[in-house]
Amino acid sequence: MKIKKWLLLSMFVTSQMVFADNLVVSPESVGLSSARLKNMDALIQSHVTENKISGANVLVARKGKIAYFKSFGMADDNKPMQQDTMFRVVSMTKPLTSVAIMLLYEQGKLLISDPVSKYIPEFKNQKVLEMNPNGKGYKLVPVKREITVRDLLSHSSGLLYMFPNNYYPDPTRQAVVDLYKQAGITDGFCRPDETIGDMVKRLARLPLYKQPGEVWEYSLASDVLGYLVEVVSGQKFDDFMTKQVFQPLKMNDSYFFVPPEKQHRIAAVYKSDWHGSLQKVDDKPLIDKDLSLCPEDAHMTEGKYLAGGASVVSTVYDYYRFAQMLLNGGELDGTRLLSRKTVELMTATNHIGNFDATFLHDHGWKFGLGFAIQQDRGHDVDSGDAGAFEWAGIYSTRFSVDPKEQKITIFMSQTTPFGMHFGLWDKVLVQSASAIND
Repeated sequence: MKIKKWLLLSMFVTSQMVFADNLVVSPESVGLSSARLKNMDALIQSHVTENKISGANVLVARKGKIAYFKSFGMADDNKPMQQDTMFRVVSMTKPLTSVAIMLLYEQGKLLISDPVSKYIPEFKNQKVLEMNPNGKGYKLVPVKREITVRDLLSHSSGLLYMFPNNYYPDPTRQAVVDLYKQAGITDGFCRPDETIGDMVKRLARLPLYKQPGEVWEYSLASDVLGYLVEVVSGQKFDDFMTKQVFQPLKMNDSYFFVPPEKQHRIAAVYKSDWHGSLQKVDDKPLIDKDLSLCPEDAHMTEGKYLAGGASVVSTVYDYYRFAQMLLNGGELDGTRLLSRKTVELMTATNHIGNFDATFLHDHGWKFGLGFAIQQDRGHDVDSGDAGAFEWAGIYSTRFSVDPKEQKITIFMSQTTPFGMHFGLWDKVLVQSASAIND
């Protein structure tokens, strides 16, 4: 038995080495330094050795070529991290969902200026919750204008997520969160026995936190967008994504429900105190205050609840293909998914005015249609250029695209709590940028 296990592991590792050899070019051929990229090796390995993370995959690409793609540590107990390990990318689903909406936009099936109620009638005649001046109770006032598709894409709709209330508490937010809970709204995790459309319709009937367009607030907007894709296209959201995004981009390991033959490749989630204590989350809900995280969702082979903000499982390589398509202006390997002008509208245009997108970032970050956009280098930014765009997932997955340097950086682990890895991510970006030598 031990010999068989060794042979299987040897064959698997060998296949991974061939996979890497076929993909990765010399860093020097794309203006990166091999010697400097070794700093990335030491950085990630130190976090594995110190038991801060179980493992990770890291990729750096430049000028359309992968120059660095390495695996570190363990994906699960007795299972080394591999380049084709699959990760719950969670909120990195949101940029994918945004691209789906913009496909429908280019197909003439909707405008981003359209009111959402045109397609989901429950969003008609919404109200906004306002606290009474004496702090006792609240009143509901009519919206000044309806939520638009653009508001959802830019997270300026007045909708909420519930879990940030633990970090940014205020009475108005708490009152709205209480109403969400009473109505059985979830933050997109632990799929209940209902469709996302069922939840979105309930959500639409609840009061907003702020007037549409008058605040940037990270929210359930992408779940609404996922249901909007279904309504406008007439297809199930996962079917639409598979046929119109994943297959054209050859993202062959990206799913809402992972097929049984690939489930052994899904990385386990580990809870870390960032001081050397790692605890595997054994396929049961992990409750982080109001946010219920369900690692076992990735092992589902079918289901109803398709969250546009959280449901996709993918690999570093697949997500690289998605990011490279965006960096290329909507095209990859001869297949055009979006026009250059649409990609510019999504990734190079600020859609939130004077507000800052500060949920993941400091001041100086704006928001496009599905992506945070770095406005300049003068606001507590460790690395990166103005115009870089990125997003992240709550199990510690992140990506960044730097159009000026034609560079993509992707980091994927499966570590919670989410905020623990922020410093590591910043250092990954520093290593990625400091390797540029042309």
